[in-house]
Amino acid sequence: MPELPGVSHSFHQVRGVRLHVAEAGEGEPLVLLHGWPQSWWCWHKVIPALAESGFRVIAPDLRGYGWSEEAPGGYEKESFAQDLVALLDELGLERVQLIGHDWGAMAGFMACIEHPERFERYIAMSIVHPFRDPEPRRLLGLWRLWYQAVLATPVVGGTIVARVPGFAERVLRSAAERQDAFTDRDIRIYSETLRPHTTVQTYRSFLTRELVPIARGRWQRPLHVPTRMLVGDHDPVATPDTFPGYEKYADDMEIEVLDGVGHFVPDEAPEDVLRLARSFLRHPQARAAPAT
Repeated sequence: MPELPGVSHSFHQVRGVRLHVAEAGEGEPLVLLHGWPQSWWCWHKVIPALAESGFRVIAPDLRGYGWSEEAPGGYEKESFAQDLVALLDELGLERVQLIGHDWGAMAGFMACIEHPERFERYIAMSIVHPFRDPEPRRLLGLWRLWYQAVLATPVVGGTIVARVPGFAERVLRSAAERQDAFTDRDIRIYSETLRPHTTVQTYRSFLTRELVPIARGRWQRPLHVPTRMLVGDHDPVATPDTFPGYEKYADDMEIEVLDGVGHFVPDEAPEDVLRLARSFLRHPQARAAPAT
C-alpha cells in the first residue's frame, strides 16, 4: 500500500465484496471514484489539499481494483454505483459530494440519477455523459472503442494485461497529453494492482450488456444533482461531439474543457480539479492552522 501523509486505510464488506477505502481529513464528506486502469492513488495529488480545505475525503477502490477484493462479476457500471451507495450506508453517510473519473464518473452519473437524495453536488471527469440522443451518425465515432473490444476478449484481453511488458504504462502515457503527469512510482503502483480478470470484465460487461441500453436511453432520465464536467481537449474518447444532449435532462450541468490536457485529468491537471472543487462544491469550514 503506498503511503500518503494524513491518509488512513480501512476495509468494508459491501455487497459481498471487501472494498478498500483510503480516507483523509475531517468535515464535509467528499467521495472520489477512480477509473481504469487506476486505483484510489489517482487522487494522491489532490487528497492532501482537499483534506486541508475541510473535507473528509473518502477514496474507495472499485471492486477488483487496487486493494479491493476481486469478484467473479458485478463489473457493470451500474453495479459500481450500487457498491457506492452501499458503501455510504456502511459508513453511515446519508449525503455526500462526489467526484468521479473515467468509469468512476460513469458510475457517479448513474448513482446521482438513481439516488439524488444521497448526493449534493457532483463533478465528472473524462467520460461521455449518458444523456446523448441516439443518432446514426454518431455510430461513426465507435471506432474509438476498438481497444475496449480487444480488452473485453476473455483470453486475449487477459493475456495482454498479464504478459505485455509495460502495458499499464503504455495505456497511461498514450492517453495523457502531459507526459510528466506520471512518475515511475505511479506507474509501478498501477502496474502492480491491475488485474486481468477485472480489466476483461469491466470492458466485456460494458460492450455486451451496457452499451446498447445506454445508447437506447436507459439513463436518459432527469439529473437533479448539480453537476460539472471536466474534460481535456486531447481526451481520445470524451470529444466535443459527445458533449451535446444533456441540456434537456440535467437541471444544472456545465462542461469545462481544459487546454493541453488528455484523459487523466486528476494526474495531468490537479490544480484545475482543486479549483473546481473549491468553487463549485459546497465549501466546508477550513480547519484552523495550528498555533505556533
